[in-house]
Amino acid sequence: MGSLAEGTPLNCYLNAMRAVNAFRTWSWYRTFVLVFGFAATFSLAPLASAQKDQDGVDVKTAQAKIKEFKKFFGNSNEYVRKAAVEDLGECNHALCAKPLLAALSDKSDEVRSVVIPALRKQATPAASHFLNRELAKQRKVEAQIAIMEVFRVTRPKVAFSTILKIAGNKKFASRVVAAELLGLYPAEVKKSAGLLLEMLSDANPQIRLIAIDALVKLQHTKLVDICLGLFKTEKDWRVKASAIAAIPPFREKRTIEPLIRVFETEKGRLFDDTYRALLEITGEAYRPRPTRWRKWWKNNQKHFKVPTLAEMTARRKKQKSSMAAYASGATDKPPFHGINTKSKRMLFLLDVSFSMVDKVVMSTKDPRKAEAFKLRYGGYNTKVELAREELIRYVATLEPHVKFNIILFSSVIKPWKSNLVSANSGNRNSALKMLSRITPDWIAANTNAGHGGTNTFGALNLALGLKDKPQKKPSKNHKVEGDTVFFMTDGMPEIGLITDPNELVEYVLEVNKRAKIVFHTLTFDQGNANFLKRIADGTGGQYVVIGG
Repeated sequence: MGSLAEGTPLNCYLNAMRAVNAFRTWSWYRTFVLVFGFAATFSLAPLASAQKDQDGVDVKTAQAKIKEFKKFFGNSNEYVRKAAVEDLGECNHALCAKPLLAALSDKSDEVRSVVIPALRKQATPAASHFLNRELAKQRKVEAQIAIMEVFRVTRPKVAFSTILKIAGNKKFASRVVAAELLGLYPAEVKKSAGLLLEMLSDANPQIRLIAIDALVKLQHTKLVDICLGLFKTEKDWRVKASAIAAIPPFREKRTIEPLIRVFETEKGRLFDDTYRALLEITGEAYRPRPTRWRKWWKNNQKHFKVPTLAEMTARRKKQKSSMAAYASGATDKPPFHGINTKSKRMLFLLDVSFSMVDKVVMSTKDPRKAEAFKLRYGGYNTKVELAREELIRYVATLEPHVKFNIILFSSVIKPWKSNLVSANSGNRNSALKMLSRITPDWIAANTNAGHGGTNTFGALNLALGLKDKPQKKPSKNHKVEGDTVFFMTDGMPEIGLITDPNELVEYVLEVNKRAKIVFHTLTFDQGNANFLKRIADGTGGQYVVIGG
């Protein structure tokens, strides 16, 4: 895709805007008005005769939309400005990219939250050229990341060289995001592979794990040997988790022996990760017992062939049965709602909003399941009571070497402890006493105090190691305590800084690229199934319907 030719009407328009931006002492709004007045005189008149901006709308429509945008974006009400941004975003024309990009400086979180989705809709080649030039000259990391977030979806070829350059700079946050994007350009693997391989030796573990993930997407041939080496040398669990997850897509027989060795020595979450990797490569369905896998490999190593992806499809049902056996008691403690894990750093997120006092309606028509349900829960039948009783049973079985925490959430977020604590008898007993007080009456009392809504974002953000605000921007100091989360909720996001389910899923999955947490999601009906299942599937977790 070529660059815009010098002297074209659109280029004249963009040059006019650059000239006006030189008057730095002017306010943004005065500059905005002057830009468009100046451009209309010298550039937009010739453009008006053009039919369309490539595959976008015609120029006259774009001019009308921008005029309307200026009218409403000056409003003091943030929701009016938000509406103005969303409306302008529907206009697919290069002229719209400039005012939308400027809207990123709005003081309102509500307004800024819709700017990137609006920019993603500016999909014409001219718009991509304009945003790429802005990315190249931009010095603010936040603005660089915002434009790259647009490119994460639009993936214009013209932006690759700029992204590659940013991935090689010293600004940590923009470097991480750029490295992630390199994995989305498989046709340019020869140009990006050298830098990504160099990043594998970086001192910061986030850089190393992002490089691994990008090289997996690019299917780089050297990555297998590198990851096998990391099994022995890597100290950071997140990087090692990335290395383990990187192996199955290559489907190489020589990786099975090293994976079994890791399986025999690793503890905690990485034990689970290695088991999943072995299932994915071999297509076998043995339970998670290293001795059994070692015996199988000793007997089959010579003649074993890695099954093709087509053959793997036929083996999924058998593997599902094996995983079910794993959940039903193949480890040293009972499962949590059918989910078992060897993790030693667990977070439990329990929804205590008003809707959790509702009774659970059994969806099954199997009388045996209904009777088993009755025997297990006795007279308890509300959502919160079922979740509480299961959580009490599970916490009571935790061993002292396991660390855990419980986060209650409604309109407010209430961590039981400020950090993960050892599951010694004192902490276990304290947690059990706290949980025993979570009754429908307790929820009703908190609801009366104005705490009955569901701040799903706040709970998930805290689990990701963050606190008050959405933070897609990578941080060198971003640390996560838990590696496995059990997230129990019956509804959809209602309050908090992100309430749109699609936006929240995108946010969680984006941040989790660097956190590497497994989220198991649990609910009581199918109303929020799509939301919770996408989080579980996107992080390697399981989705469960309680009482289903």
